[in-house]
Amino acid sequence: MNGRSGGVTPNRWGSAVVGYEGFTRPHELVGAMPLEEVFTPAERVRSADGRTLQHWAGRLAAKHAVLRLLGMRPTAERLGQVEVLPVPTPACRGDAACRDMHPPSVRLTGRLAGLDGPGTRIRVSLSHTSRRALAVALRTPRLPEDEEDR
Repeated sequence: MNGRSGGVTPNRWGSAVVGYEGFTRPHELVGAMPLEEVFTPAERVRSADGRTLQHWAGRLAAKHAVLRLLGMRPTAERLGQVEVLPVPTPACRGDAACRDMHPPSVRLTGRLAGLDGPGTRIRVSLSHTSRRALAVALRTPRLPEDEEDR
């Protein structure tokens, strides 16, 4: 990160690791930050119903990785403006109740909207171990199959 308080100095990529060993609740992942500010309502639905803590940690790692890509310090407000949700496939109903695994998609909202850049898209890759979640965020050109809106 660039050390600036809120300035945007884009990087080529960003990565983050979130440890969750010994945690039992999502609130422990975000410390003093309100869970309702860090995760959007749609993210809370996707992470809650029957999911394990590793899903919360993976989504949080992706948010941190995106902010590092953008050269921004993580705050509850900024983390909440990075929405990480799965992209439904054509065979899926496309609603929050779908339990199939889909690749994650990033949508920037609020003050972060548009920082992904014209003609580009931020993509994330997630991985988990039994103790940690890892995310890498990259800015790439848009592809023909990219949807404008989820």
